[in-house]
Amino acid sequence: MAIASCSRRSAVKIALILVATFCFGHPLLAKRNDDLVIMKNGDRFTGEIKKLENGILYFKASYMLQSVELDWAQVDKLESQDQFFITLKSGKRFTSLIVKSGGKEAAANTLRIEAEGESLRIEPLDVVAIQQSEKGFWSQLNGSIDYGLSYTSGNSALSSSLGAAVEYQRTKDLVRLTTSSQFNSQSKGPNTNRYTFDGQYFRQISQRWFYGGVLDLLKSDQQDLDLRTTVGAVFGRSVVRTHRTSFRLFAGTVFSRENYSPQGQTATTQQNAEALIGANFYTFRFKVLDVRSSALLYPSLSDPGRVRLSSDSNLHIELIKDFYWDFHLYENFDSRPPVNAPRNDVGVTTGIGWKF
Repeated sequence: MAIASCSRRSAVKIALILVATFCFGHPLLAKRNDDLVIMKNGDRFTGEIKKLENGILYFKASYMLQSVELDWAQVDKLESQDQFFITLKSGKRFTSLIVKSGGKEAAANTLRIEAEGESLRIEPLDVVAIQQSEKGFWSQLNGSIDYGLSYTSGNSALSSSLGAAVEYQRTKDLVRLTTSSQFNSQSKGPNTNRYTFDGQYFRQISQRWFYGGVLDLLKSDQQDLDLRTTVGAVFGRSVVRTHRTSFRLFAGTVFSRENYSPQGQTATTQQNAEALIGANFYTFRFKVLDVRSSALLYPSLSDPGRVRLSSDSNLHIELIKDFYWDFHLYENFDSRPPVNAPRNDVGVTTGIGWKF
């Protein structure tokens, strides 16, 4: 319990440091509401550019109750006097003014970026994302939360699952935090619980390359694991980056501390140095479906021959605006647990979620 408490306190401290760094490290400015967007069919909007994501431009005028979704490929002209965070397919990121020209002039159908005293012209479809730079810290968070509950009367089995994720991105920095919990009980068997907390921080050093750190906490009654804390550093590359798909590979070294449930005279606390090979995948399809997957392979350095695998996948299908049905598949595999414990912990949960 002392180890679990200490690890939780460490995780909280790290999260607070990240929040403070990004929240107070950048000035907050007022956002204008005179942005102009003209579509190829002639429709004209004046208001506020919210963001560009997955090929959709989110825009809100003062007379609109909520943002409208505009096809980025159908935008003919765009003007704004505000600064935005802009991400390109190549991996370059800018904090810049943006102007998109329409019509038949020579510079038509290009996006002009004013950054660091330079004026750059790029193809609009080379832009992966646009985010407001004037927004406050909390309003720049993207995330989701979902909950599922099931009950079977035959054996009085109750299953409950809760998951949440939040992501924060600046010009060169990306922070993603996820957590989940599963509770299972039945009248003729033991209750089982599973809790996770995963944190990833990546900082871009070139168009494709990045470095960062990872922090993972896991408690699994299925594997007799009271708490496993894993922390380390990684170096990686963005392999694919488009409007709708991203694929990232990384590798590094980590240190893990494991505390297993008591088993007689067997030592239940283990420390382990491991290599890490990881991959993150995300894709958005058909406007209502997105898939996010993560796979982490840990070959042990201090216990040669032992290999751990952690994988996590989420499928979201939109039901109505900002609400979705979630299908979650997870697995934790240990080829050689240091104590007499199950090697595998795999499960599937479903629920209803909300994204923000």
